[in-house]
Amino acid sequence: MAIRNLFPKPDMHSIPVFGNFFRLTFVENHGAVFGIDPKLGNLTNIILLLLHIIAITVIIYLFIKNKHSLPRFSFTLILSGAFGNLIDRIFFGKVTDFLDVDFLNLTIGKWQIDRWYVFNIADSCIVVGVILLIIYYLFVENSAKEEEILEKE
Repeated sequence: MAIRNLFPKPDMHSIPVFGNFFRLTFVENHGAVFGIDPKLGNLTNIILLLLHIIAITVIIYLFIKNKHSLPRFSFTLILSGAFGNLIDRIFFGKVTDFLDVDFLNLTIGKWQIDRWYVFNIADSCIVVGVILLIIYYLFVENSAKEEEILEKE
């Protein structure tokens, strides 16, 4: 809500914080990740609401099932981000994005990103949580399994 109040005029869209590198930019995302919008009107919002609820249910199940602290912390970050975006979608019918950072320029074939997509804190929580889960499952859990195998031999 604070970001919505920070941009009261329709023509005011961006506030530089650290020059062009970091800006607060008001964007209303009607679609999904990276602004992907299937253009189905209200049906888009209903589908995304249902997907949020399904994802939250699955993540809660995984949180309860897992007893290790790093995955549980990761699931907590992902859940908090999912709930944050869900609340925006319920109350406004869209997600409010506002963090505008010029990370790096990417070119993959004909696909090019000159400036990263505008995102919010909830998105950041989800990304950090997923990265921590990847690290855990690739390095920590695999190492523990290898140690168990070596101990049994």
